[in-house]
Amino acid sequence: MATTTPTWTPPAILDVEDYRKAFEIISGCHDASTLTQFREGLVESLCRHLDVANVSFFSGSTFHLVFEDTEPLTSGMTAKMLPEYQERWASHDVFGSPVAVRQLLTSSVASLDELEQQHKLPPSSEAYVRHFLHERWHVGSAAGMRLPLAGGRIALVGLFGKTAADLGPHEIGVLRLVGQQLAPVTKRLPIEPALQAIRSLTGRQREVVKLVADGQSNAQIADILCIAEDSVKKYITRILHQTGCQSRLELALIARDATL
Repeated sequence: MATTTPTWTPPAILDVEDYRKAFEIISGCHDASTLTQFREGLVESLCRHLDVANVSFFSGSTFHLVFEDTEPLTSGMTAKMLPEYQERWASHDVFGSPVAVRQLLTSSVASLDELEQQHKLPPSSEAYVRHFLHERWHVGSAAGMRLPLAGGRIALVGLFGKTAADLGPHEIGVLRLVGQQLAPVTKRLPIEPALQAIRSLTGRQREVVKLVADGQSNAQIADILCIAEDSVKKYITRILHQTGCQSRLELALIARDATL
């Protein structure tokens, strides 16, 4: 018995209403002066003008660290999805798969429908889609939009619909237009609070951060600064707490922009 391959869905040709929606979404966040204002304006605009209630806004120092954001902005059911997502599924997110990353880097937006049609998702991402999105939360459509931030940081906006029609070809086309137009805006937003926090650390803390950024281990830092290794561990734990960094790697990446 022959199997049927799903038909590829071509990009939609945007109409006047699509361009109006894109303009309204951009207008809702274009004039933001901080990242906090921007993400609140963007999420609100997406919910209003695309009629999608479930939106999340994650950010991080690198593309893959974006999924470790412990304080994303969430709306609708994404707030309820978050605890289970962070505990079990963040490392398997379909928008972190290689095929999704390539699409997000080239066109700023990837939809679940497009990714599934390519038949290149790893088993872990397929499990995320089947068990978490479809079975657990009854998600019928999803999309991710990548936005570049200052200092090489990345934002990933997730949108989730109950039906396939919620995020169809026209909605994905609108998102791509929005992403292209907002990229220059997000790159100019003020320096992240974590970067400002690093610059406000004590002299000794900044010495520790600089050595972390240089790739030194705790033992090497202890030797260089002539302190106990346990003291280094305590320094790093406190620095991570003060800066809001989620990992040693994120701290190192941000520190390289801090000109300590």
